[in-house]
Amino acid sequence: MSSTLFDYEWQFLLQMISRINYSETYVETCNTILQQMKTLIPFQTGIVFQANRENGDVALMNPITTEHVNDEQDHDFFIEGNYPHWNEFIMAPYSSVFRQSDIIPPAKWERTRVYREVWLPKDNYWGLFVSLVYKDCPLAVIGLLRGRRDDDFSARDIYIMNTLKDPLERKFYSLFETKLRRSGNALYNERILKAATQYNLTKRETEIVTLTCSGKSSEDMCRQLFITHATLSKHLSNIYAKTKVRNRTQLFGLFSKNY
Repeated sequence: MSSTLFDYEWQFLLQMISRINYSETYVETCNTILQQMKTLIPFQTGIVFQANRENGDVALMNPITTEHVNDEQDHDFFIEGNYPHWNEFIMAPYSSVFRQSDIIPPAKWERTRVYREVWLPKDNYWGLFVSLVYKDCPLAVIGLLRGRRDDDFSARDIYIMNTLKDPLERKFYSLFETKLRRSGNALYNERILKAATQYNLTKRETEIVTLTCSGKSSEDMCRQLFITHATLSKHLSNIYAKTKVRNRTQLFGLFSKNY
């Protein structure tokens, strides 16, 4: 099937993006996506997961689905993963679209535990997914599923999903922006603490390095740490001696580049 869209389909696509952007919460955004998507890409079951990186792996949580079920065990197992070859997509530093049938042959897919225990009981067989990632930070995974008696998702369906990928990425980033910034700052500070231990920096010296790398001026650091400029200069001299740098610029470069 051709991936070309008709004018009315492009018009609906633009309207869909507007409706998604008007959504205010994660739940409202997910429901809008799943409701609107069905007009362009027919599917049997739709599901959206929030994504997060934990201990070097991507964790899926907070499922929103088109199905109304009371038992969350299916979702729990779905979240646990064990999907062959999924990591190369959901661990990528950028957003991507993929079909289940493209990453594992159907005959092999049928023998997997996740298919037999999660997909098969609900008559799900074909899958089309978009993994949304912003600057190596996973945001969400959206999945559309079809039954075995249906056709696999077409090149046109992939084209539509790829067209929506960037607007969806921006929307989910706007929903999680504050959390991502806090997470990023926490991770950066954790790396500074680890590096400070390697250079045998004291607790006060580590605080000064952290403030320096965050762009604080001498006045700001003295005010925040309740120390004089002379004391700050003494601490900086000790830090330079331990880290073998000569100024704040080199200090920032050392901690930002290597850690």
